[in-house]
Amino acid sequence: MDNTTVMAEVEQARQLVGFTVESICHTEDFASFGIQFRQGKKRLTAWVDCDPEGNGPGHLNIEEEA
Repeated sequence: MDNTTVMAEVEQARQLVGFTVESICHTEDFASFGIQFRQGKKRLTAWVDCDPEGNGPGHLNIEEEA
């Protein structure tokens, strides 16, 4: 990984600062897993993928829950 890629991943992960880990989750078919975070009423799920395209483990795809 080059510096630009690492810094992009660091910026992506910064969204989680201040949140508390609430639980570990997985997709219905057990193909992927993630970490659920909460800060007050706001809840995020960080899916662990290999890259932004979701080809395997290694990249955090962070989604806000409704």
